[in-house]
Order: sequence, then C-alpha cells, then structure tokens
Amino acid sequence: MAEHKANHQARGTGRIRQQSEADRDAMALQQMQDDISGKTPLETMASREVPMVDVVRLRKTLGMSQERFCSHFGFRLGSVRNWEQGRRLPERPARILLRMIEDDPERVERFLREAY
Repeated sequence: MAEHKANHQARGTGRIRQQSEADRDAMALQQMQDDISGKTPLETMASREVPMVDVVRLRKTLGMSQERFCSHFGFRLGSVRNWEQGRRLPERPARILLRMIEDDPERVERFLREAY
C-alpha cells in the first residue's frame, strides 16, 4: 500500500513538473512575442558602468601592433594611442567592444568576417 502511494505521488510530482515547464515555456513565448512586437519596453543598459580594459595588455596578448589592432577591429589609430598613453579614456561604446574582444576575440573576429 505504501509503495502504491509513493508511486502515485511520484507520478503527481512529474505531472506538476511538466505543467510548470509548459507554463514557463508559454510565458517565455509570450514574452518573446511581446518583445518582437514592441509591446515590452527594452531594458535600459546605458546606465550600467562598463569597466575599463587595459588596451596595451589586450593588444599585446593578441600579438598585434597598434596599426593591426586598429585595422582588425575598426578603431582609429589616434584613439588607441591616446588610450594606451593615458591621454584619453575610451568612451562607453569603445569600452563595450574592447570588453567583448577581451572576453572572446575569436567571436568578435567571426562576427566581423560574417557582417562585412
């Protein structure tokens, strides 16, 4: 009798798990549709601070000269020189790209190859 009750409870738990998984899937699908249609406002990311990247270390880790680094990733040579010599700091969009390069340079390279 106890075994029968345990089996019944286990099946009930499985059904609840399946139902909640289906509910989560339905909610995710609805959220995606709302995002695509523009019903849901996009999350503001501009307020998040993007940490600085050591550009010299990054470039040297990649084994690139300043010129090659600039042509490879689309930076201006004067900007990279200014960043590396501490005369200027990269603006937020440049810091984002630098962080992406630091995190996964192959992925950025692949994106650039496929995009252009």
